[in-house]
Amino acid sequence: MALFALIIILFTLLNPNSAYDLSKEKIAHLDGIIEIQRKMAKLHTVGLIITNKNKTIHAKIYGDDNNVNNNTPFIIGSVSKSFTALAILKLKIDINSTLDKFNLEEYIDKESAKKITVGQLLNHTSGLNSFGSKFSYEQGVFGYSNYGYGLLGKIIESKCGKNYHDCMKDLIFNPLGMNNTNANYHEDIIDSYDNFLGFRTKYTGLKSEMGDGFYIPAGFISPTILDMGHYLRLFLNNENEKYKDFKENTKQMIKKTIKIDDNTYYGMGLFITKKYKQNLIGHSGTTNSFLSMLYIYPDLDLGIFFITNTNDVLCTKPTEELLCNIEKFLVLDYYEGISDSLFFFIHFSYDIIFLIIISIPLTYLIITIIRKIKKKEYSWFKGNKGKIIFGIELFILIIIPLIIIIILYTADPSISYAFSNLRDAKFVVFTSFSLLFLTFLIKLIYVFIFDKHLKSLEIESIPNKDEALYNNNHEYE
Repeated sequence: MALFALIIILFTLLNPNSAYDLSKEKIAHLDGIIEIQRKMAKLHTVGLIITNKNKTIHAKIYGDDNNVNNNTPFIIGSVSKSFTALAILKLKIDINSTLDKFNLEEYIDKESAKKITVGQLLNHTSGLNSFGSKFSYEQGVFGYSNYGYGLLGKIIESKCGKNYHDCMKDLIFNPLGMNNTNANYHEDIIDSYDNFLGFRTKYTGLKSEMGDGFYIPAGFISPTILDMGHYLRLFLNNENEKYKDFKENTKQMIKKTIKIDDNTYYGMGLFITKKYKQNLIGHSGTTNSFLSMLYIYPDLDLGIFFITNTNDVLCTKPTEELLCNIEKFLVLDYYEGISDSLFFFIHFSYDIIFLIIISIPLTYLIITIIRKIKKKEYSWFKGNKGKIIFGIELFILIIIPLIIIIILYTADPSISYAFSNLRDAKFVVFTSFSLLFLTFLIKLIYVFIFDKHLKSLEIESIPNKDEALYNNNHEYE
C-alpha cells in the first residue's frame, strides 16, 4: 500500500500535465482560513473560484448575505482589460494601426491619434494619462493608462457596429458560456462597500463612477465567479471545442511585449511574471468598492480568481494579505496571519493629522476674536501691522483652501479622479475648509458690525466741546 502511494506521488511530480486538485479536507481548511480572516479584514463578501484546465475545483461565496450566490455579478476592476484585449485580437484589428483610422475625434485630437497605435494602447506604452487624453509618459515606456483601454472599447464598437456590451457578448461571453456576465451597468450587481473614516458603509457611487460607460472596458465588466471559471480555463490549455477559436489570441496576449522590471512584463491586458519560482499570468482589479485578483499558474494547471465587494482605497493591506494567504495555501501549502484593524489606524491618523494642521490657524483666529471682544477693542485694520495680519489671514483661510480645491479638481486627471471618488478625503478637506471659511466670516462680521458698534459707543461717551467748556468753567465755582 505504501509503495502504491509512493508511485502515485512520483507520477504526480514527474507528470507536468497532471491536473491540479484539492482534497475535501484541504478545501475545508481553506474555507476556515477565509471566513476568519474575511471578518478580520472587515470584508462584507468574498468570492473565490479555483479551477484546473478541465473543471472547477472549488467555487464559493463567503459572507453573511444569503441573497448572494455563485451567480451574483461582481465588478472586477482592471481585470476587465484582459477581456478588452482579447476582443481586439478576436476582431483581428491590426495592432500597428494608428488611432486616426477609428473616428475617435470625440476622445482624442487628430495629431495625438496619428502618433498612437492600437498595440501601444494594449500594452500601456501610448504615453496617455491614466484618466485623460493628455500625454503624461514617454511613448514606448510602460505607463498605465485606463484612458487607453477606454479608447480600445471605442475601437471595438467602431469595428463591430454595436455598443461595447453587445460586442463583448457576441465575441467572448456567449462563446465561452459566460451567460451571467455583463459589460454595462446592471441592476443585479452585488451591493458594494467602502470604509468611510474607518467604518464600513454602503457605497452609492458605482453608477456615477462608471459614468457614461467610457471606462467600462478598463475596469467595470461584471461577471460571476462561475463565469470566471470559464475564463480561467481559457488560459490553461483546455482542449474543449469552445476554447479552440481563442488559442492564438491568448498566446498573443501573454507574449512579453514590454518589460516593467527585472521579473515582470506586460503582454496585452495581462502581466507576466514569476512568483514562488512558478510562471504566473495575472492582473489585479480595483475600483472604489471592489477589489479582485486573477492568478493563472500554467505550469501548475491552476487558475484562481478572488473578488470582494468591500474596498478601502486608503488601506488595502488586510485584503491583500488575505489574498496572499489564499495563494500561498494553494501553491505552497502554508499561510500567515493578517493585520487586524490596521485600516482604523491609517484612517484616523490620516484624518487627525490633517485636522491638526487645519486647527492651528483656526485656533489662532478664534482666540484673537475672543480677546478683542473681551477688551472691547475695535479698528482691526488699525495701522500697517493690522492690515498685514488681516492679509495673511485672508491668504491662509480663504485663498490657499480655494487653490487646493481648484488644483484637486483641475490638475492631473488621475488626481482629480481619485479625489472625487475618495469619500474620506473629500469629507475631511471640505469640512476643514468650511470651518476656515466660517471662522473668517465670523471675523468679518466682528469687523464690520460689532467693531463699528463698539466704536460708536466710544464716540458717544466722549463729551462734546461745549459740554467740556461748561464743565471747566464751573469746576472752580
